[in-house]
Amino acid sequence: MESRTVSWQSFSAAPHRLFLWGGGLYAVVSVALWTVQQASLYTALLAPIRWSVPFPQAHGFMMVYGALGFYIFGFLLTTFPRWLDAEPVSRRIYVPAWLLLMAGAHGFWLGLFLSHALALAAVLATLLAYGVVLWALLAVLRRTATERTQQLYIAGGVLMGMLGIALSAWALAGEAPWAWRAARWIGIYPFLLQVVLTVVYRMVPFFTSTVTPGYELRRSRTALPLFAAALLVRALLGYAELNAWTWLPDAVLLLTLLRELVLWRFWRAPFPPLLLILYLALGWFVIAFALGAAESLSVLASGAPVPPFRLAALHALTVGGFGGLLLGISTRVSLGHSGGGLATDRLLNVLFWGFQLVPLARVLPDVLGHWYPPLTVQGYWSGVGWVLVFAVWFWRVGPVLMRPRVDGRPG
Repeated sequence: MESRTVSWQSFSAAPHRLFLWGGGLYAVVSVALWTVQQASLYTALLAPIRWSVPFPQAHGFMMVYGALGFYIFGFLLTTFPRWLDAEPVSRRIYVPAWLLLMAGAHGFWLGLFLSHALALAAVLATLLAYGVVLWALLAVLRRTATERTQQLYIAGGVLMGMLGIALSAWALAGEAPWAWRAARWIGIYPFLLQVVLTVVYRMVPFFTSTVTPGYELRRSRTALPLFAAALLVRALLGYAELNAWTWLPDAVLLLTLLRELVLWRFWRAPFPPLLLILYLALGWFVIAFALGAAESLSVLASGAPVPPFRLAALHALTVGGFGGLLLGISTRVSLGHSGGGLATDRLLNVLFWGFQLVPLARVLPDVLGHWYPPLTVQGYWSGVGWVLVFAVWFWRVGPVLMRPRVDGRPG
């Protein structure tokens, strides 16, 4: 019987192992840092903590380009070649990319407390890691002649992510507020949502088909170009602070996603936990796009400079939508590629349901704070819930990523 002892050989045997493990660690540490920093500012438990990088920018960079980057690359470096019937990405490429991303993560965390220059170096290491990953994805594309439209949308999204990181480095080097603002909007929309919505468009109906008898895959051909155009417009309007007009791209995103959900006939699925968590995350996307459109229309009608509910739509999108997809897809990939099957245990099922309280704890203070302002600074409680959920996930799934497959197969 083959040994199940953890070793570097088994841990680095496939890209999803390294990157999902790193993403789990990053999701816990970065949000723990944010939660402690927020608690130091708004409670009497700690003296105020100051970072070498302005707090909003540091938090945005860690979540958009750090934690989510790990998870996205763990998925893409594993599945991209499979989608195109190409050779797997070589260990000589994905291991250096992971090491650079890990160096960027640890360097940025330390730089927050020790040195602005160290934080800048960490951002540059992260940029280089993204470059290695993009080069690997493009190399896969060059080796295949099959239909690759979806993969080109994804590669374009990763390229936008590199632009956002470069702007973050520019902002750190020269303290340019415009660059921070551009990095934020690029990171959320043309990078993250471009990649995530393309992956969801491809994978969620496929996952649904594997558990639904007589299911026919249906997707709209216009969904991806509509998503891409709306995301670009949404980023430009957000950067220009034209809050009265963001309802236009938000409405396109909302209606396009709802049309896809109807085409996917999600109501026919039996909803095993690994599929249910994905549809719950998409439900948070629907809430985010609808709330964003409604807030923009209220700005248009009232002439107020900012939306009434502060960052509620953004947090529904990032915490509820992205967070739920991280849990669901990373668990599916980790279990599926372990050789042990896709059955989830009671602990993981509790995590999936319990996680839904986390975005609620982040969105409700933004909404209710419109009428009772002291609530707006209570969002750090969602950080406590996030850290708890992802720490337990890391404890449960992290060892699976480090051990050899139970069936003895490579990968």
